[in-house]
Amino acid sequence: MSALLTKLRKAQDLLVARCVPKNLHYKPSGVQSAASAPAGANYHLIYPSYESRLDVSEQLYADFLDYAKPASRSVCTDYYLAEIPNGRLYAPCVASVAVITADNQLLADLSFNYRVDRVVPAEQNLVFKQMNFPDPTELQGTAFSLLTGGGGVSNYAHWLIDSLSRIHLLKKAGLFDAVDHFIVPSLKYDFHQDSLEAIGVDPGKIVVGSIGSHFQCERLLASTAPRGDSVIIPQWVTEFFREELLSDVSALPDFAAPYVYIRRSDSRIRNVLNETDLMAHLEAKGFKCYELSRLSFLEKVGLFARAKVVLSVHGAGLVNVMFCPTTSHFLELYPDQFVLTTYVDLAMNIGMDYSYLLCECSAEGQGAKDGQMVHVRADIAAIEEKLAAAGL
Repeated sequence: MSALLTKLRKAQDLLVARCVPKNLHYKPSGVQSAASAPAGANYHLIYPSYESRLDVSEQLYADFLDYAKPASRSVCTDYYLAEIPNGRLYAPCVASVAVITADNQLLADLSFNYRVDRVVPAEQNLVFKQMNFPDPTELQGTAFSLLTGGGGVSNYAHWLIDSLSRIHLLKKAGLFDAVDHFIVPSLKYDFHQDSLEAIGVDPGKIVVGSIGSHFQCERLLASTAPRGDSVIIPQWVTEFFREELLSDVSALPDFAAPYVYIRRSDSRIRNVLNETDLMAHLEAKGFKCYELSRLSFLEKVGLFARAKVVLSVHGAGLVNVMFCPTTSHFLELYPDQFVLTTYVDLAMNIGMDYSYLLCECSAEGQGAKDGQMVHVRADIAAIEEKLAAAGL
């Protein structure tokens, strides 16, 4: 019943936002970008025409889901950090963020809107469909936006890749110490707060910008989305986190577990149906099994930072492979109807060995939403072959 009430409440909120006029003067009157030199906005070009590549095998590229497969394996993005006097920040829904100038122009380079399976052009940002705008919360001083327009509210991987990594662009612009308010999409989970503190963000400066938040900032700082309008992860993301968190691996928690199997028994989706048999086989080979939800953020970093082999079904916790030694091996198990780029992309960014296996699913999904909900049956003999090929 509570889930039904939540859905009804969301539907009601959407109806009000789209149909009941309020504060219409806050709706942007147009779209601008760095190329058009928006009045009052000072753009810092951090990385001009930065090339990001998806270096995977032809077979894996063919196996990726069509909706998640980039049309090109190489994309170029201009990464900006902009200062916007009297700028506004509005998040009409979990998938959309609007960065707006004092003269009511949407900044295309810095705003973001994801819809179904793609990033849509700035002109299609949901802010232009809004009729009902809440009164903005005023923030004095300098505010920096980490709002993602994606899964950073609750998804560990999206939080690190699409939200927290923006701190790198802020630091490259030399403005980290000037920030009075860090606007984040959520503090729902421990990993939000812990990872912010781990990279030096003062907890007293954190402001939560939940869905529907509207801020009027004396000076707003905003950046290009880390993945731009693609799914490919730029190498600077992995380099940033490794530089910030692996400078002294000896200071990280040590599990003395070079062979790591990540269980998903703490999740309702993509569980291994024959996991008892799989774990018995792996433990006989020296593997130790972990549920990542039981570990703190730095414990996760420490576990992966010393791993020689990581094995798991595809899931958000595998974002931690970016902390692995470059000499380690990552074996990823995919549901055969849910094959995405994210974690192999991270593995390739740091140059580690990678292999994968498509697994039989518990049900036939209808599209990506269903595809990610299935469970899998692990082919233990095939896993043994993959591990043997990796030298274990």
